[in-house]
Parts: sequence; C-alpha cells; structure tokens
Amino acid sequence: MLLDHGEPTLDFRVLGPLQILKADREVPLPGQYVRRLLAVLLLAAGTPVVEERLVHHVWEAAPHDVRTLRTTVSRLRWWLREEAGLAQAVKHTGTGYVLQVAPGQVDAERFLRRCRLAARGPDSDGGLESIVGALGEWRGAVLEGAPGRLREHPAVQRLERARVACASKAADLALELGRPEAVLPYVRDVAAAAPYDEPLQARFIRLLGGSGRRAEGLRHFEKVRRTIADELGVDPSSELRAAHALLLGDPPPAHEREPAGHERAGHDAASHERASHEASGHEAAGHEAAGHEPRTPDRAATAARRVAAELPMDVATFTGRTREVGRLCEALTAPGRGGTVIASISGASGVGKSALAIHVAHRIAERYPDGQLYINLLGSTPNARPLAPAAALGRLLRSLGMDDQSVSVEAEEGAGQLRSLTAGKRLLIVLDNALDAAQVRGLFPGGGSSAVLLTSRKVLMELDGATHLRLDLPSEPDCVSLFTRLIGHERARADMAAVEAVVRLCGHLPLAVCIAAARLNARPTWIVRTLADRLATDRDRLAELRAGDRTIQASFAVGFKELDTEQARLFRLLSLLANPDVGVGVAAALGGMTERRTEDLLDDLVDLHMVENHAPGRYRLHDLLRQFAFDRAQEEETPRDRADALRRVLHWYLATARTACVRANPDAAWRTEIGPRDVRRQGMPLDDWQQTQAWVAEEATTLPLVLRNAVEELDGDGASLAVGLAAAAYLPLGYQRRWKEQLALTELALEAAARTGDPLHHALAHGDLGDVQSQLGQPDEAIAHLTESLEAYRGLGHLRGESSQLDRLAGAYGVLGRFDESIRYYQQALALDRRQGDRFNQGITLSNLGLTYQKAGHFDEAIRAHGEAIAILRETDSSFGLGSLLGNLAEAQRLRGQPEQALVLYEEALRADGDAERSGTYDEAEHWWGLSRCYDDLGRPERARECRRTSGAILHDLGLIGAEERRRIDTQEAPPTPEIIRRNT
Repeated sequence: MLLDHGEPTLDFRVLGPLQILKADREVPLPGQYVRRLLAVLLLAAGTPVVEERLVHHVWEAAPHDVRTLRTTVSRLRWWLREEAGLAQAVKHTGTGYVLQVAPGQVDAERFLRRCRLAARGPDSDGGLESIVGALGEWRGAVLEGAPGRLREHPAVQRLERARVACASKAADLALELGRPEAVLPYVRDVAAAAPYDEPLQARFIRLLGGSGRRAEGLRHFEKVRRTIADELGVDPSSELRAAHALLLGDPPPAHEREPAGHERAGHDAASHERASHEASGHEAAGHEAAGHEPRTPDRAATAARRVAAELPMDVATFTGRTREVGRLCEALTAPGRGGTVIASISGASGVGKSALAIHVAHRIAERYPDGQLYINLLGSTPNARPLAPAAALGRLLRSLGMDDQSVSVEAEEGAGQLRSLTAGKRLLIVLDNALDAAQVRGLFPGGGSSAVLLTSRKVLMELDGATHLRLDLPSEPDCVSLFTRLIGHERARADMAAVEAVVRLCGHLPLAVCIAAARLNARPTWIVRTLADRLATDRDRLAELRAGDRTIQASFAVGFKELDTEQARLFRLLSLLANPDVGVGVAAALGGMTERRTEDLLDDLVDLHMVENHAPGRYRLHDLLRQFAFDRAQEEETPRDRADALRRVLHWYLATARTACVRANPDAAWRTEIGPRDVRRQGMPLDDWQQTQAWVAEEATTLPLVLRNAVEELDGDGASLAVGLAAAAYLPLGYQRRWKEQLALTELALEAAARTGDPLHHALAHGDLGDVQSQLGQPDEAIAHLTESLEAYRGLGHLRGESSQLDRLAGAYGVLGRFDESIRYYQQALALDRRQGDRFNQGITLSNLGLTYQKAGHFDEAIRAHGEAIAILRETDSSFGLGSLLGNLAEAQRLRGQPEQALVLYEEALRADGDAERSGTYDEAEHWWGLSRCYDDLGRPERARECRRTSGAILHDLGLIGAEERRRIDTQEAPPTPEIIRRNT
C-alpha cells in the first residue's frame, strides 16, 4: 500500500536506469547493494517482499546471509531519512520488507495509472494525451544496466510487456485521429527495443507513412524483413505486409487489411511465436531524417497562403539528443492542449541549445501551416546588445505582413498587435538566445493553437505553463560522432584515440567540438593528433579553441558579464582549487562567507549554467569554464586575495580532518597538534563515526589535491598546513584502507616537511610514508623511511613517536618473513609503552606481536599476547579496536586447532564491530572471512560460503576488491583469500 506523505520529495525512476531525483537533480545512493534493494522494493509497488526473495534479487550469488540484508536495509533507511525525510518508508512485515512512498513518486506507478486512464477514457485527443504521457515516463529498458538477476524480476517483464501494449494502443489511436507525429518518437523507441514484435513494427511503419515519411517507412520494413528472415528464418507476417502495401500505395488483399482504429485484433499466433525470440540489448533506432516526405495537398495550400517560413537551415551534422527531441516534439504538438504552448531550452553557453531548437522546429514545422517565424534575440551573443522587446516585436509583426508604418514603436501596444494578428492561427515561433523572461513575455501569440520554442542560458521559470528542458552535455559517443562527421570519417578513422582525446579536451561541449573541427579542417596538413597535442596544455586550450570570429572565450565572457559582484567573485575563486568538485563548506571557506549565503550564490550560478550541481551539495566547473575562471582570477584578484582564499580552504580541511582523526581513534589526538595551532576556519562537524566515514569517502581523492595546492601556491605557512593536514587525515584514510591516497598524502607531506625544517615534521612524514609503503607491500622502502623516522624521534626524545616506529618496523620485517627481528622490535616497542604507562598502546602492540607469533607458527604465544591485549583494552573501558583484537585472537585459536572457540570469538568480534559503529568496514569484512574459515574447519561448507559472500560484498563496496574477484568469491567452492586479508592476518 502506498502512503501519501504530502508533497513528494523524491522522484524514483525505474523505467530506464535506476535514478532518484530531488528537485530535478539526480542524487546518488550509498553503494550498489542499496541501489539493488531499493530497485526490488520499488518494483514491488507497495507490496511486502519476503527476505528470501530480496536476497535472491539483490545478491547475484544466493544464498546470502539475511544479516547482510538487514544491514543493507539499515543503510537504505538512513539514506531515505537523510535525503527525503522519509523516516518510516521501509517497514518490516515480520517476514520481509515493504517500501511505502507517496502516490506519483514512482515513474512505473505513474505509467500504469496513465495507461489505465487511457484505457477507460474515450478514443479522443484526451485519451491520446494520457497515453503519450505514459510513454513519456520511459527512458530506456526497465532498470537498464542492472545485474542479470534483477532484470529477470517478473515485474520487469510485466512492465516491458505493458510498454509494448501501450505503444500499440498509442499508434492505433494516433492513426485514427490523424495525429501520427504525436506518438512517433515514443513508438520508435519501443519498436527499437522489440525488433521481433511484428504487430508493433507494422504500426510503426504505418505511423511513418502517416507522417509523410514514406521512404523511411520502406527502409524500416526492409530492415525488419531482413531481421526476421536472418534470425528467425520466417517471412513477414500478414500485418507487416499490409503496412508495406499501404506505403507503396497498393491496397492490401482483403484478408490482410488491418482492422480500423484501436479495435484492431491483437497479435496473431505467429507474431507471438516470433516475439518470444526477442533479445535484450538491441541498438536503438538511429537519428530521424531532418526533413519529411512531401505531402502535396498540404504543401499546395501552404504555398497559396504565402506564409512566413523563416527557420534557419537545419544542421546537417546534428547528432544525438534523441530523447530531448522526442520530449520537445511531444510538448509542442501534444493534442488536447488549447492556446499557445511554450517550451524553453536552457543550458550553458555552447551546449547546443540553438541547434536543438532549430532541429525540433523543422521536425514539427508542418504542424503549423500558418507560418514558422524565427528571431535571434541576441541575449548571449558576444559583442552584441540584446534585442529590445519593441524591436523584436517589430520584426515579428513585419514577418506576419504588417507594413512598417503600422508597426507600433511601443512594446505594450506592439504586443497587442501581435496577439490580434495571430488570433486563431497555428504558428510556430522560435525565440532563440533570450536574455530573460522580460525580453520574451510580449512576444507570444494570441488565441489559437500556436507554439513558441525558445532558448536561453537561464532557466526561465517565470514563464507559467512552459515546458522546461535543461540541456546537459551530450555523451562522449555522440561528441565523437559529431566530430567525426565534421572532419570526415576517413580522417577520423586514421587515429580514433586522438579523436576521443580531442573530444575529452573539449569537455564534450558541442561548441568547442565544432570549433576544434573547424580549426582542423582549415589546416589540411595537420593530423588529428596534432590538434590533440595542442589542446593538451590547460593554459593554451582556450586560445587554441578559436576559428575565425568564433571563440570559446567570447562565448563564456557573455555569461560572465551577467554575474553580479558576489557571483563573479565566487566563480573566479572556485577555479583556484585543484579539487574536481567542492561541497558548500569548502566553497564558503573559499569565499569567506556563511554556508547559507554561499549556497544561495552557488544555486544562482547553477541557474546561470556557470556551475554544475552534479550531486547533492557538490558543485563543479566545466573544465573549459574552469580555465576561463582561472584566467579571470589571475587578472581580477590580487595575489594576496587568492592566497587568503586558499588559506581559508586549507584551514577548513585541517579543522575537519582533525575532528575525523579523533573520531577514528581518540588515542591519536596528538596528531591534531601537528601544524598550525590556531585554525582560522571552522570545519565540518562530524557527529559520529558514520558521518566521519562518509566525509572520508567523499574527500579521499581530493585531499592530495588540497595538499598540492598548499605546497605549490602558499608561501610561509603553506608547508606547515600541508604537514598538519596530512598528519590528521592519515588515520581516517587508513581505517578505510585508502592506501593510495595515504601514499600521495605522505609523499607531499615529506616534501612540505623539508620546507618547514621542523624535525618533528620530518620524523612524522618519514614514519607515515614508511607505514603506508609497508601496507602496500614495499617493505624494503618502508624500512628505510621508518629507520629515518625512528632516529629522528630518538633525537627529539619523543618516546611516543619512537615506540610507534618500532611497532611499524616490526610490521615491515614481518612482511619480509623475518619474524625474529619483527618480534624483537615489537618487544622494544612494548617496553617503551610500559615505561610511559601507555596502556592503550600496550594493547595494540601486544596484539600486533600476537599476529607475528601466528605467522611464525607460535600459536600459544600468540594466544597469550592477544588475550593480554584484550584484557588491557577492557580495563581501559575502550571499545575502539576491541573487535579487531578479538578477531586476532579468534584466528590464533583457529590456527591452533580450536575452530569452535574461534567461531565464538569471531561472532563476539562482529558484535564489537557493531557496538563501535564499525559495520561495513574492512575489520568487519575480515571477521566474516575468519568466520567462514571456522565453518570450513567444522565441515559446514554452505555456512562458510555465506560468510565469504558477506565479506566479499563489504570488500567490494569499499573498493578493496574488483568485480572479478567478487564473482570468484560468490561462485567458487573454495576461493583464495583476498590479498588484502591475507596480508593482514
């Protein structure tokens, strides 16, 4: 049962790739298994799903531990609560779970509801509007891209069949009403996905014929005929032959004629037999031809009226945008909509708004026999002043036949003249390159059935009742196809890798791709690689993207001039960071503002298409816009202002990393004293370990870039900031096994320490670098750095640091298999811990010593060391690290030949992981793997496999193993222990 929670906060989409939108922006889910779980619950449409079925569909290799399912359910509940305030959306029913969301919040439910409305309603324009709306919910195959088992869900098959039935109904109704173009884009998509469904293919061919596309219909019939002949070995059905005969102008034999309207017979037995062979994954239909086949009576009548036909020539190389074209065509030609319909395309400079608008206008031009008008309003044209509303009205009125003397020079009076002149007519008006809503409000026709298609960099939300399309960057394949068509296939085929490089360096921006192609075409001696190499340097790229009077810089400059002072300053400052994207907190620190004010400015920049909001709370600049903004910052911000902005960001990261460090290990608080003592910018408050993990996962790849900014861009305290940030972030990264990021951080910290000249910085940086090298399996390099660090700490009289390096050196010698030396170093570290009275570190050192005893085969000594370590941690009343120590003791007991005792200890370790909020961490994965070993030893292979799969799922979610290794763990009887666990146990 679906519950109404009021205004929906999220839009859940399964009719295509799984997608969750919030305020029309996609939001990510935390992990692939959470995505799969949500998909299964959405497919259930408010009915409970038992746990066993959920496990079956969420995890490819069943059976899987129900406890893992419950952990995943908890993560989904947390996400729904945080993202949408749906605290009670997922209910436990005793045997399973049910997802309860508001009506209209799931695209599949909207699709089926509209299908039912169309089925109940009359065969009229209203019924056609409902059925077109239903098909418009689809973006591709149900859960496109999901794993095979999920795609085999019965609900998926039912929805796909319902889509075919809906498309068939749409085709029948549109043909009966004489409105074939209203459904053509939608039926095209469904027909492409169902190539063996002959009744549907016949309907599609009839739609093409009814739309004046006879030649395309004949080509499609031949394609279908070859497909079913080659792959099924049969001839076309009678329904297909009848559709073909109609295209040829020959009436089909009586027994092959199609019944009228939507009362046509359903699929015959032969068609059902052929449709059952349908395979998934067939390529979608290609681009439609820009023009239509002529329809003599309509053309003759139009010519007699001498109507305006001002559309610019359609772009011969127009590529892709299939769904956008379909959506706009439907919006501008949908039946049953009285009065003027308006569609608005917004997007960044150079993204292809005008090309799309002109292409769509040509597609629908014949639906507006009273004329097609076009005007460039110059709203974002370099070196041009936007057209005044009165001047724009004058052009439209003259195009409609009004003489110059009669055209009013007053905008309000001219708007009235336009409404009078267009009343009762079917006109298409394209208003290209609008500055804002005020410029276009008076340019709309009066009563009648006209359409207005306009483009603007801004989202013109002030236009009531308009359909708004936000145009994003095209896909890389579409950009490659465009560039190839522009420079010629032969030239492109000579070096496709260079073609792809040019497209990437153009940031997939169509204008940049077109300029790059024009530049190459003007230089016949260049090969594509020449252009790619010239674009490869950031500082030269904008200058290279110039062809005649067309430049990327000029296009960007128009948008930049529209920004107010605060917007322009934040836009410039964003380019100073090496980060690929930023959160609101970082942007606020950069600008020295409150987060609330910063978020408002960022949203303004998003609306103006100067900044992208690609994930909740995350913002980024397009690569070319970043370079443009950087050039502006160098010219318009003083060196001191630029340095102060970077310094504020570094302090924000330093404050947040210090909080994360203490959350990760309270005993490591000494690391927060490295670097600047006074932090000038408050960081993100991390209230618990879950928030800390989320922040580390979000910023892990960014932290080395931030450090590089500090080292390279800041004089004076930059190096100290870098060392302090590396020191604080080291442990939070380590607990997520982000060793590559740790390595990058420590290498930069070592470089920064050389600049500060501080002996403590030198000791810390060498020690952390050696530690991560040991973790990465580079013990020889590790020993050199750890020895350097040990001597430095001894020189400082820093006993805590000396003990830590002895512990790390012991671990590095253990990696080399030199266990005697490893044990000796651990014993030295333990003596120092005791000398300092550091009970916590004694426990950790003892457990590490126990691991070395295990590897050396001294199991009794190992058990004693682990037991003493656990006693010390319990004595200190610290839950931190207890799960890890219990797991170490469990493995020692198992190796000693006591699997029953080990099993109890591993289960206790897993409970301790949960108590310490360490669920979903590497430690938990290691403990599940250890538990699997116990079950193997006890002769319970099925239970062992369940535990291994749970461990593999966690490791895969953490990015610590790849998909292939995960598959082996799920499918093999006795898969090898993952390398990361083998090294740590």
